[in-house]
Amino acid sequence: MIRKISTTIAAAAFMLTAVPAYSQDAEQARTTYRIEFLKLKAGQQERWIELGEKYFGPATDAAGQKQPDVHYLMSGPWDIMMVMEMPRGMAMLDSHNPPERAAFRAAFEKVAGGKEAAEKLFAEDDAIVTESMVLYSHTHP
Repeated sequence: MIRKISTTIAAAAFMLTAVPAYSQDAEQARTTYRIEFLKLKAGQQERWIELGEKYFGPATDAAGQKQPDVHYLMSGPWDIMMVMEMPRGMAMLDSHNPPERAAFRAAFEKVAGGKEAAEKLFAEDDAIVTESMVLYSHTHP
């Protein structure tokens, strides 16, 4: 019995020597995404689109960020799916106020016409969205 176990361990150790040393290779960059699903109040999709076109989209451009891909879902419990690239990957979650968020909020305030107007628009957007869910994903190079 001990001989079988020793043989099995030796065989496994030999197989591991044949595996390429991937950890020594430089890891290729991945693209990380934030995927947000939204459920909107009935009859509010047009207003949500208007807010995006008039405020959120221009603020995203002004902040020098990529626009999210917006998908209007035709089945399932969600109305909208937005896919947003995270330029620094999960490191963007290491801060309560990452530079990307700060840049967007500053740009949004300018587009909205001031801090108070921006807060009202954020509140309106929050009132339109009745439920949301966020997932994170990445690609493999």
